[in-house]
Formats: sequence, structure tokens, C-alpha cells
Amino acid sequence: MRNHWVATLLGLSLLAWTLGSWGTVSAAPRHEPTPSELIAEVNSLRLANGLNALNAHPILMQVAQSQADTLLATEGAAGHSRPNGMTLTQQLLLLGYPLSGDLSLGGYRSENFVFGYGMTAHDAIVAWQGDDPHTNTMLSPNRSDIGAGVSIGSDGTVYFVIDTALQTASGLPQEEASQYLPGGSGTAVNPEDALSQYIVPIAVATARPDGDVYHKVQYGQTLWGIAIAYHTKIDEIRRLNNLRNDTVYPNQLLLVMHGATPPPPPTRTAAPAATKSIHDVVLPPPGVAPTQTLPATPIAAPAESSPSGPSLGMIVLILALLIVVGGGTAAWFIREPAK
Repeated sequence: MRNHWVATLLGLSLLAWTLGSWGTVSAAPRHEPTPSELIAEVNSLRLANGLNALNAHPILMQVAQSQADTLLATEGAAGHSRPNGMTLTQQLLLLGYPLSGDLSLGGYRSENFVFGYGMTAHDAIVAWQGDDPHTNTMLSPNRSDIGAGVSIGSDGTVYFVIDTALQTASGLPQEEASQYLPGGSGTAVNPEDALSQYIVPIAVATARPDGDVYHKVQYGQTLWGIAIAYHTKIDEIRRLNNLRNDTVYPNQLLLVMHGATPPPPPTRTAAPAATKSIHDVVLPPPGVAPTQTLPATPIAAPAESSPSGPSLGMIVLILALLIVVGGGTAAWFIREPAK
């Protein structure tokens, strides 16, 4: 009897160790991107293009993180807008940043943002290279400083913001800077005023039976946003549709790709299970001003799926039965002979 209980306890210990290890592996934490990673990615891109690395400036860091937090709180709807209707230029001047350039045109500063499920800092940089205004924020020679902000939602959506700017040679604010503060006498153009705050989902279309994929353009969608949603290139969509430029129009039907796999035909034996899908979010770019940038397109979230196989309760039950049977068998073999 003693040996029977020893075998049973050993089996239970092995089971507990296995389940504990299983839980540890499945609960491995996801890496969360940081502002420093975002800055490193931008500077790596600048150095690769023969430009100087940008210095992390505390005011720009504060502004970028504040905007990332605002985007998280509004699920991206805030765009480039600031509290009390301030512009980015006014916010920088108010905090004491010595902004260079023509302040009536906003000065030498610009901002990029992008958000998407599970995005990395590298994903953000790739998305921003999809058009000239975003690329200019990172690669303009008229920049000396950078700030970055990252906010992560409970659903895994990551919001990235970078602000780049050029400070004055003296490191002091320009004499006329006070005129462009909120309530000042100076009249400044806000490049972001032209930016639409519409958030237009891109519903990815499935392939037709011949493998062709067509997308019907909705108001506010852009060619580069569509290209990112379908994981293809702007040049490829332009080639397939004989487009001379990147301009697209509402209700325009675009051929996105050839040779895609069409979905399987529905079966009569089982109704399709209801699923949730997360689509790309696109902010439409209007005309480009020298110091403005446009909101970027987030990368679509991958569909979630549940692992197949026997349930945990069934596995535990089977193992418990094996332990009891094995323990009893072992005890029968090693029991003390009857006297």
C-alpha cells in the first residue's frame, strides 16, 4: 500500500510540473515597443541616407507621448488635433522649444502617427515610407531634434507618434515667437487644418473565381492605404489599372492583384461560424504643405483563431486515470509477498 501511494504522488507531481510548464510557455509576455526603439529606427534610416542622426529633445518627447496617449484615448480619432484648438507649432512654442523657420508657415516641424494591432517600431517606419510627406518627416535635412511616443491599448493596438523639428542656431526662441502663441497677434497657417479627420475602414475584398481581386474605393481612402491593406505595392496597383498618378476616386473599381486564392464554396451541411474581423483604418491625404505630414495607415490586425485539439479538462482527466491505473499496477507488482 505504501508503494502504491508513492507511485501515485510521483505521477501527480509530474502532472503538476507539466501543466505548470505549459502555462508558463503560453503566458510568455509580448514585447512592447518603446519610444527609444522608434527613435533608433528613424536615425538608422537617416544614417543610411547620409543624414545626421536626430537628438531626442525633452519637449518633443513630451509632445509626442501626449499625442500618443490622446490617440489611444480616442481610438485614433484625435488625429493631429491639440487641446483647445492649438496647433503643433503653438504647442511647441508654448513649451519653450526654439523653433526655426518661418513661423507664419508653421516652422520647420512635422508629425507622423500610425496605429495598428501588434505593430512594431519597424512596422511604423515602413508604413511611413509609403508616401513623401511621411518620409519627409523622417528624412528632411531641416531637422535637428526628434520626440517619440508609444501608447498600447488593452486590445493590443499600438499607437506610434514622432515629432521632428529644427531648432534655431542660437538655441533660443525667435523674437517673434510670442506673436504666434495662442491669443497672439501673429496669423499662422496650420498645415494640419487641411487634414481630414475621417476614419475610413478598408474592407479587404476576397478573390473572384478567376483569382482577380477588386477593391471599390470609398470616400477618404488613398492608393497607398489600399496597397498596405492588401499587402501589395502602389506601383503594382497603378500598373494593373493604367493609372498615371496616385489619385483615386470614390466608387472607383481597382484591380488590386491577379492569381489570388478564391474562398472555398460554402457547404450545405454547416453554416459558417460568426467571426470578428479588424480592418485597416485610413486617414485620407489632401494637398501637401511643405511642413505638414499626413496621418498614416495602420496595419490590419491578424484574425484571431482558437487552437484545435482536446480540451485541457479532457487531458487532465486522461492523465489522472493513467496515474491511478499505473499506480495500482505498480503497487500490485511491488507489493510485499504474503507471509
